Amino acid sequence: MSGWGAILALALVLASQVAMAQKRNAKAKPPRVVVLDFEGDRRGALRTQVEAALKKTKQVELVPLKRYTAAAGKAGVRGAEMRSSEGVASVAPGLKVDAVVTANATGRVLVVRMLGARGQELWTKDVKLQKGRMSASDARRLAAGLATTAVSPPPVVEPPPAEPATPPAEPTEPATRPPESAPPPVATAPSTPPPEATPAPAQTPPPEGTPTKPAEPPEAVATPKPSEPLVAPTPIDDESHTSTSAIDPYATRAELEAQDRHRYPPLFRLFLGGTTTWRMYCARPGVSSCAAFDSRPEEQQVGDTVDFESGVPYLGLVGQLELMPLGRMENKFLRGLGLGVGYVRGYSETRVKVTTETGETPTRTVVATDTMLMASLLYRYYFNMGTESTPRLGFAGLKGGMLGRAFDVDDEARAPLTGSHRLHPSVGLEFSVPLRRWLRIEGGGQFFLNPQAGQSLTEDKGALELEVRELGEQVSSAGWSAELGVAGDFWGPLGYSARFRYTNVKDTFTGRGSKFGWEQGGVAQENHADILWGLTVSY
Repeated sequence: MSGWGAILALALVLASQVAMAQKRNAKAKPPRVVVLDFEGDRRGALRTQVEAALKKTKQVELVPLKRYTAAAGKAGVRGAEMRSSEGVASVAPGLKVDAVVTANATGRVLVVRMLGARGQELWTKDVKLQKGRMSASDARRLAAGLATTAVSPPPVVEPPPAEPATPPAEPTEPATRPPESAPPPVATAPSTPPPEATPAPAQTPPPEGTPTKPAEPPEAVATPKPSEPLVAPTPIDDESHTSTSAIDPYATRAELEAQDRHRYPPLFRLFLGGTTTWRMYCARPGVSSCAAFDSRPEEQQVGDTVDFESGVPYLGLVGQLELMPLGRMENKFLRGLGLGVGYVRGYSETRVKVTTETGETPTRTVVATDTMLMASLLYRYYFNMGTESTPRLGFAGLKGGMLGRAFDVDDEARAPLTGSHRLHPSVGLEFSVPLRRWLRIEGGGQFFLNPQAGQSLTEDKGALELEVRELGEQVSSAGWSAELGVAGDFWGPLGYSARFRYTNVKDTFTGRGSKFGWEQGGVAQENHADILWGLTVSY
């Protein structure tokens, strides 16, 4: 019974020790690791693979690259120096980083190095590349090796001791540590390996013939010791750790390509959808605004006036295309150059009422078409509001080009109303702020450069001149537009967009017009309120 009791007690002691060790491991914080930019890594694809694979292991805490770069800049470490042992030793301790991962992609091989907080090399590994990327299995094994080395790093050993370079310090050490017997010289022998630095202490003991012989074995033992630590931190076998540690399956090639695609602006974006438009128009003689004429007493409201508005908001179709041919360039200042074109076509039922000296005409409903053409050059500066692994690109940009809008009334309606045709340059600003992958706030504004009426590439010149001659001899115009909306991606390259746009144009006429009361010209104002909604396809 006493033997079985001793065995049971021993088992309990061992179980308690294992439990205590597990508690200590559970309380221990994971090591902090930062993955630096890799040399020869185009677009950061390999670095993204390594960082994502390390995150999958759930064994280390990844430090953002931006934080390391900022700390390096404050320490005066820049460029390739950040990846050197000296640079790591000057930056990592301040950030409490335990390990730094660097790599160099040469041809079809990626040479990976892991450095400790003091700049010492902890682990190296060569990984084969296939079309500039690692296979999923190689990425898992590499992450397992890096994570295991970070969790259980090899012992820190100072490679070449710097003390022998200062001979004056060595004679003082034996004086401060008086030997009492033969063993102390054995302990001091490894600390002073060079024989030149200690000639005098070695000559004092010769009177005793026997002690000199045991002094040789310590030297023989001391010589392999400094060389052993250099071989001790051998690379850890990746295969053993991948087979025993539980790691989630690595991202597929499609997922990696999606991450790479979101890191850069899309090469093209197609928007197809519909429009909902409200249109208002007014013309008044001898004043600078329609409101100034309407505020006069009735006896002073002399002259022909025109008013029309959409009885109900009318619908149309819209198509827009944005091309960014330099979107995959590494130069962030050139990748934002692009081209945008658009076409809008709407149909409306418009209520028209004309007031003359003989009275008001009855309100008529006529069918009209609203056509809009856009072509502009784009320049956008893109910025990342997400993370390195899940980027969300926003931009602020400029655009300038030509804008045309034509409102044509059905000729068979016999309504006393001419159309409106404009073709003019425009310049403006635009922005996009991503809040989520599925939600962006987008908007902008444009200023129209002399958007006067009676300008078109397709209409008859006589009909275009009539738009001006009815109200005056000459016309000067000014206008602007502003828009705001939301957009986002909800599945792969597919997304949505919805915007509200308000457009205001004012025509000031001078000289005598053909309508009654327009001897001194007058003013015409045209406003559009558009809602553009639909789907987007981006790549």
